[in-house]
Amino acid sequence: MDIKKTDVFGGIGVFVIQMIANGICYAFERNNMYLVIGIIVAVIVSVFVVIIFNLKRKLKMQEESFDEQIEKLGVEDLRKEKDELIKSIECLKERILDVEQERDEIDQEIKRLDQDLELFKNKCEYYINTDSVNRKILYLLKNQKKYDNTELQALIAEIEYIFRDDMFSKTAKINTSVFVKDNQGQCAILVSTKHSPGTIDKLRLGNDSLVGTAFDEKRTIYCSDIENRSRDFPFVDLENDRQYQSILAIPLIVEHSVEFVLVITCTKINCLEATYNKYQDVIQRYLELLCVLLFISSDKEGLK
Repeated sequence: MDIKKTDVFGGIGVFVIQMIANGICYAFERNNMYLVIGIIVAVIVSVFVVIIFNLKRKLKMQEESFDEQIEKLGVEDLRKEKDELIKSIECLKERILDVEQERDEIDQEIKRLDQDLELFKNKCEYYINTDSVNRKILYLLKNQKKYDNTELQALIAEIEYIFRDDMFSKTAKINTSVFVKDNQGQCAILVSTKHSPGTIDKLRLGNDSLVGTAFDEKRTIYCSDIENRSRDFPFVDLENDRQYQSILAIPLIVEHSVEFVLVITCTKINCLEATYNKYQDVIQRYLELLCVLLFISSDKEGLK
């Protein structure tokens, strides 16, 4: 006859319960309460141990069951897909950074193009302003007339306005003058926007001056801070009350010969050069027109 496990464990359980009951009865008969309490505590602890053991066994069975279900559901594949998605996200983040960098570069390029467009617009306006000078030259040629100093002064004032508009400074004072060589080979002022007639008549500069050096070396000379100029810089400080701090000398050269030198001074340091570099072609155009006016009715004999 087959005996089932449940029957065996059931018989053992009845036997254990009977033994515990007999022990308790014996303790009562002996009037030993400590023994009774000990037996009861032992029984309770044993019950808890059995319960915990059964719970752990059930939990383990459930975990194994869950793992089997997870495998059936393809969670491992989902985890792999998750890892691939994470890698894709990282790649996208890097791409986003690249795109943001490209966007910043495009923004900088747009700003540069805007600046170039603004510069081109300003140049166009300055070139348009030369139309009046062209018409004046045609009038002088047609009527065989000479220029007057007011016309020359108006022309170099246009050059001065270029620097004023570009510097955006209301406090800086600018003076623009045209120097030519007189009969003694000294540099004299032909026309100026700020110098008084007395200064124009008296001021003469030699070859050791900045203007004389521009004539001899046929090059543009610039000093951003006259007070702190180098010792070998060709500058003659004739005025004790000189106010200007920066100076720019631009020679107009025709067939390897300097016809005149345009000198611009400013009371502000570290200026003039940046404007000249931006508008050099426009300034050159104005100087060429100024030279045409001088050629139309040259009167070099009047310089003494």
